[in-house]
Amino acid sequence: MPSQKKKWVERYAKVGYAAKGIVYILVGALTAMAAIGIGGQKASNTDAFLQLKRLPGGGFLLGLLAAGLIGYSLWRFTQAILDTEDKGASTKAISKRAAYAFSGFIYGSLAVVAFKIGLGSANNKKDGSREEMVITELLQKPFGKWLAIAIGLLTIGNGLYQLKKAITKSFMKEVKNLPPQSYHFLEKSGRAGFASRGIVFCIIGYLFVSAAWHQNPKEAEGTKGAFTFLQTSPFGSWILAAVSVGLIGYGIFMFVQAKYSDISID
Repeated sequence: MPSQKKKWVERYAKVGYAAKGIVYILVGALTAMAAIGIGGQKASNTDAFLQLKRLPGGGFLLGLLAAGLIGYSLWRFTQAILDTEDKGASTKAISKRAAYAFSGFIYGSLAVVAFKIGLGSANNKKDGSREEMVITELLQKPFGKWLAIAIGLLTIGNGLYQLKKAITKSFMKEVKNLPPQSYHFLEKSGRAGFASRGIVFCIIGYLFVSAAWHQNPKEAEGTKGAFTFLQTSPFGSWILAAVSVGLIGYGIFMFVQAKYSDISID
């Protein structure tokens, strides 16, 4: 790839990390407000976009956010296809690159949703979560139940991986040349963020497995379902508030990663 194009892709990827950070901060802030009773709501990504749309110039802001999310999506596909981290062709490496591609698909889809809401063309009817629709489709196919269970288990696995990163602090390897005075704060912010993300993914995966096992698509819910699950547990509002603040911390980490991560195409 020509040098100028490489620079353009690398800069756009950094914009993408910042856009991802904004989404997490919005979702975390809205849900934290709901948890402590000062407004807000248990928010999905779509809810965060709808709140942003209500601001002056919200449609334009959503357009910018969607463009940033496309940057993140393209970077994930670039990582998967060009093997930017030189992971090789081992089973573990191929699994990681496949995960990058899946992440690219998810954030590309999220960008489309943001664009549609920004343009006012999105269908905001509450006809069920995306997860519920996926389960419904899968249960109509041969072996669909077991495929759905596998997807749920993979989601739980991803959640456990996020928790492992929080415990081992391995995420700090993703930022380079960080000012010493910022290291301690970012480490705490990142640990809270990856732990919260891991908890949310584990719950989403559990709900997905439960829906598939009971063949009841309504049990499958996304982020909002995970938040409701937390809130209905003992000390639920406090736990939900803590997880929400953690997601804000993850958003902050994404901003720092946008500035200090070693994003390059060799």
